[in-house]
Amino acid sequence: MALTRVWTPSPNYSGGGKKRLIVVHTMEGFTGSNGAYDCAKYFQGNVGASSQVCVDNNRGKCWECVARGNGAWTQCNFNSVSVSIEQSGYASWSRDKWLKEREPQLRNVADWIAEEAKKLGIPIKRLNSSQAQGGSAGVCGHQDLGSTGCGHSDPGPNWPWDKVLEWAGGSSSTAPPSSGGGSAPPLHVDYFGKSHNSTHADVRTWQDKMRSRGWSISVDQIYGSQSEQVCRQFQSEKGLAVDGLVGQQTWNMTWTAPVT
Repeated sequence: MALTRVWTPSPNYSGGGKKRLIVVHTMEGFTGSNGAYDCAKYFQGNVGASSQVCVDNNRGKCWECVARGNGAWTQCNFNSVSVSIEQSGYASWSRDKWLKEREPQLRNVADWIAEEAKKLGIPIKRLNSSQAQGGSAGVCGHQDLGSTGCGHSDPGPNWPWDKVLEWAGGSSSTAPPSSGGGSAPPLHVDYFGKSHNSTHADVRTWQDKMRSRGWSISVDQIYGSQSEQVCRQFQSEKGLAVDGLVGQQTWNMTWTAPVT
């Protein structure tokens, strides 16, 4: 069903870029009968936070706080490329609680995802964290954006992605987990980075493997700013020292670490 959008503008936003992510959040509160309205009114204050829309169990309605073309202040470095929805509730809730007590809300989320996907040309497919952080287009949770997305854990491990994306007309299938491709091939240099061995043949080998893991990266044998950013995000995700340099440890993990 088409959602009724109640315009409740927040002053907390920035200019937006080309949107590629539809991001699902939980409010971590505002669980009353008018939780979405209460959250939207909160975002009207000088609170340094906002979201495109807020929803609760009031079926067929959302409270719109930031225009989809702008960047709401809710997922840090990903604000400009995302549209976001805040749901009444907690990331700690069980799947059973979501489905039994919050189905109207979940269907509101599904309707909103479908409307945003159609307007913005974003596929309704569930992204894993590497894809969400690496430049792919689709639907993800706040938790999938890692430390550069504010480091939050919502909407939680039990949120029913399968049902919501089914209702939205998409797919909850993500890139399959992997234990890696066995042992890494030999690294022929001590390390490479933007200012050291930046066009060595190993750069192309690494870029190609990172792309196969789901990262958005050019395979051009030039270790520039894009490659460094992907490297830093990968190192952060895998608990490595974040220096943007591909040495033996980062190289090995590229082949052996699970795809998450």
